[in-house]
Amino acid sequence: MRQQKRHQTNLISGIIMLVMAGLLIFLSIVLYNHARLEVRFDTLISWLRQIDDAIVQLDSYTEIIICIFALYIAKCQLPIPIGFLCVISGIVFPMSQAIIINLVFNAFFFTVKYQEGRFIGGGWTGMILGIKQLHFVRDWIQFKGTGNPYVLFVSRLVPSIPLGMVSKYYGSMRYDFIYYTCLSLLGFAPRMYIYTKIGSAIYNPFSVQFIVLLMIIVAFTGISVITFNIFYGIKSKQMNQTLLIYSQKEKYKIVL
Repeated sequence: MRQQKRHQTNLISGIIMLVMAGLLIFLSIVLYNHARLEVRFDTLISWLRQIDDAIVQLDSYTEIIICIFALYIAKCQLPIPIGFLCVISGIVFPMSQAIIINLVFNAFFFTVKYQEGRFIGGGWTGMILGIKQLHFVRDWIQFKGTGNPYVLFVSRLVPSIPLGMVSKYYGSMRYDFIYYTCLSLLGFAPRMYIYTKIGSAIYNPFSVQFIVLLMIIVAFTGISVITFNIFYGIKSKQMNQTLLIYSQKEKYKIVL
């Protein structure tokens, strides 16, 4: 059983590594040939720039902000990628304004999910962490019942961890709301900046800036998932060893 779990962990990590390496190689080839691709897809780039010029000439930015806010409200209940919402703001508004808009709306999203967890409960996260094999993860997150601030910060930083599920779980623990909001925004800030920057550079998808940002996202996502998988494998092994020692002690007591 122990060897099977180790083999499974290594297999998953290997698959993720291959996928990440393949994407990075592809993006590296695109980056090397970006000048040639810009010429070849000049029609597409010109069309995207026309859209950019049309958006710049819009007079009613208030309506656009309301529409983006409506998408964030929908995100509270629908599986809309939050990175997509940040990209939209980067497309429509200048970088500084888009950052402020995303910061405010993300704070709203974190607040809504926190309140859901506070009044409704941890939801799927609580059910998943209730599985016996994941009790060590639950204890690590709960941190003696007060909530682990390091886990909260890292969960915002790592793209592969669902934001809403973590928010609801911390709300269910009645974690301090001020600390929760500050750690959530600080942890999500690097990702929010990259997503918003992608939105501002999307009008030339073959530019060096756009390709490098994609490479950063792919590399960081892959490395974070591999790290979490390895961590889970190590902790799961330690948990199994602890249970084995405990069971042997109980067996010895019964014999006596």
